[in-house]
Amino acid sequence: MAVQGQPSPTLHADMSKLHTDRAKLHTDRGNRPSDMAKQHSDDAHVPGEQDRLLGTQVCLTPEAAMGGDNGYARLQRRSHAALNLLMMPLQYIPAVVLGLIMNLLDGLSYGLIAFPVSIPVFDKFGPAGFSMYMLSSAIAQFVYSSGASAFRGANGTMLIEAIPFLYAICNKIVSVVGVEQPDRVIATTMAAYATSTIITGLVFFLLGFLRIGVLVDFFPRHILVGCIGGVGYFLMQTGMEVTSQIQLSLSWPVLRELFAPNALGLWGSSLGLAVLLRVLCTRFTHPLFVPMFFMVVPAMFYITTAALGLSMETLRATGWVFALPDAGEPFYHFYTLFDFGNTDWHAVVKAVPTMLGLAFFSILHVPINVPALAVSTNVDKIDTNRELLAHGISNLASGCLGSFQNYLVYSNSVLFIRSGGDSNLAGMILGVVTLGVFISGPSIIGYIPTMVVGALIFHLGLELVKESLVDTIGVVNRIEYVTIVVIVLAMATIGFNEGIFIGIMMACFFFILLYSRRTALRKAYTGSAVRSTVRRLYSQRRFLDDVCRQIQVMRLQGFMFFGTINGIEAYIRNLLEQCQWQENPIRFLVLDFALVNGMDFSAAEAFIRVRRLLEAREIYMVICGAEKSTEVGRALRSAAGVWSDDESEYVQTAQSLNEALEWCENVLLQFYYLHQAAEHGTEMPHSYSFVSTPQFTDVDMYGSSPRHAMVTEATHSAMPSSHNSTPSLQAHQAPAFPLLHQAFMDLDSDVTADETLAWIAPHFERKQHPPAQHVWLAGSSADAMYIVESGTLRVYVENGSESEAVESILPGTLLGELALITGQPHGTTVVSDGSVVMWELSKSVFDELSAAEPAKMLAFVRLALMYPAQGMKAITAYAFCAQ
Repeated sequence: MAVQGQPSPTLHADMSKLHTDRAKLHTDRGNRPSDMAKQHSDDAHVPGEQDRLLGTQVCLTPEAAMGGDNGYARLQRRSHAALNLLMMPLQYIPAVVLGLIMNLLDGLSYGLIAFPVSIPVFDKFGPAGFSMYMLSSAIAQFVYSSGASAFRGANGTMLIEAIPFLYAICNKIVSVVGVEQPDRVIATTMAAYATSTIITGLVFFLLGFLRIGVLVDFFPRHILVGCIGGVGYFLMQTGMEVTSQIQLSLSWPVLRELFAPNALGLWGSSLGLAVLLRVLCTRFTHPLFVPMFFMVVPAMFYITTAALGLSMETLRATGWVFALPDAGEPFYHFYTLFDFGNTDWHAVVKAVPTMLGLAFFSILHVPINVPALAVSTNVDKIDTNRELLAHGISNLASGCLGSFQNYLVYSNSVLFIRSGGDSNLAGMILGVVTLGVFISGPSIIGYIPTMVVGALIFHLGLELVKESLVDTIGVVNRIEYVTIVVIVLAMATIGFNEGIFIGIMMACFFFILLYSRRTALRKAYTGSAVRSTVRRLYSQRRFLDDVCRQIQVMRLQGFMFFGTINGIEAYIRNLLEQCQWQENPIRFLVLDFALVNGMDFSAAEAFIRVRRLLEAREIYMVICGAEKSTEVGRALRSAAGVWSDDESEYVQTAQSLNEALEWCENVLLQFYYLHQAAEHGTEMPHSYSFVSTPQFTDVDMYGSSPRHAMVTEATHSAMPSSHNSTPSLQAHQAPAFPLLHQAFMDLDSDVTADETLAWIAPHFERKQHPPAQHVWLAGSSADAMYIVESGTLRVYVENGSESEAVESILPGTLLGELALITGQPHGTTVVSDGSVVMWELSKSVFDELSAAEPAKMLAFVRLALMYPAQGMKAITAYAFCAQ
């Protein structure tokens, strides 16, 4: 127990720890001198505090001592957080002010003309249009900034291109309801505007929800450019009507009224300002220049009118300043214009086609603005479907609240973000102030000079016309440019919907015209240019070299339809012309569909005519590259009846071009052995029996045919001579010697070659491989070379996760010689296709003979290397010509 008046040991320990913890706390805060000085100052202001603590018997635990200090730290952190929370929005003030200015300028140029003020029913609807525009912009801003859009700080406003469609809706309603019922016209128009916005929102939402926004990318861009030019012309016309208060028409009284002094001054001054702005924009390219220009013009206008002593009443009476809205008109006045009981829903239904046209035109801006904004703001992996959903939500909300369409604006968004508004909070603040302008009412309109609004409209119209008719010169082709001009003229003279329809029809017509000029024939060559990759005997190769011109290959591409099939059919008919036939008679027509991605009924039907034409000439039609289950395969089988499963042998199918060429070569070799059997009385190999052929006694009767004459001549040239066909060394032949002699007899007929083969033949060992057995795997080291006695092998290469057969190896041919001689690992995989008998020269024997008899081994290596060199030509030709 502590003695009264003496410091408690526990208290000393606690105070010591307290000072230590406080010092550590200061250290953790950065050991700032100002903090330390402030702490000493605070202690000095409480004299005797420590003595009072030492003189008491109350035991202060460390937790209690630290509690006050931690509470102070938490309070300080909360104060800083609250201050930051209050200061954070202030950093977005410049961007928000700029965004609000842009919204006001757009509201004056778009909102004031949202209703056709040249029609008497809507002559005082400028303020209502302005209020509806600000509401639509605020809704879009709230939706995009709430996270629905991937862009932070994205700006949304009304679509200027919607104005012509809205006017078309108004004109349709006026024509159906009649001007004698103004209240009914107004109620119907308001309902139609809201319905149009809801339809647009539904289209946006469904495209995004179903994730089919990619369909929008298939719409031709030059049609959109033509529509933009039509909108530009419409804005020029609207600018003259808004400023002069005259509804334009092609009549002499209207023209005379339009060029009256006051009307000419009104629209002429606006057009002059727009032209001046266009000229200045070529010199000043800063994005803030246009907003600053339209802030200076009203100031200069009022300075000038004040100097001239003109009152506001005079300016409003003469049309130089917009009239004041009706006194006491609230911001929600346009809601009072809705009257569903007095709405002519029949007229609304009649305007639905125009609403669909507006919805269709609106969605075309998303795949243009979204990728462009992503590039400008360095946003990666943008999801177009997500942006479509955001547009759908904002338009549905705007339509349900009775306002206009809206969309993400590229130019405003880039300007807002680069001005520091790259945050959803900044976008929300802009939405709040825009909503504040909406609530404050449209009274500001009564102080806006008409020349400012007119100049804005003329400026936008000139920009859109330039973008459509000037900037596209040299960028699009002539046909596309003609389409753009026709769309602009049609929209100016006939109507907006009609212009879009004419543009789409022209796009379809010119697409067929242009695409039909693009041939569906990718390549055409004979079998002399490209051969199969099958390893054959040299005598067979020499024969095929002479007759492979009878193989005609046509590689087709793209989508085959009625516009492109005519060129293919004409090309085939030209091949069968008499002069062409005498020069290059063909026996096989190989049609490769590997690059064809579709076929219509007209194209499929054309192959029926081709088949009949070829059968009349006894030409085999070989289809390759088309699977049964694909669209092309189904069209050939069902519509054209061109497939190998029917009764005619003149139609064959193969999986790939290589297999098709192999089949054609095998048929030619069938005729080769047929001639051999007819002339020498030998037996024809059973493995070469693919198609029906003439009997031996009928061979000579085909000598007059160009095809058979070519085969006969090639057979005589390729048949081995008696010197080459009989081995020069007869005695004590090794079992592998006849096979080696057959493989090399046409490569080198010298007796020295037979001596080399006779020397090496005893070292070959006979091996038998069951079906589907790997002879070697890709990447394995070479352990032998082989010569095939019977059976067939397949060579595979790795193609991603799959293996693709690239070569066939037939009896009498070598394999594995390159890897054994060079010592490099195998680059392919070889598998036996059925039971295979081969003769093997192992690596160990090869190395022993190389060391013991280097000269003889060198002679054999030269022979062995001559063999693959003959096959490299076929491999190279197939790689470069057939792919």
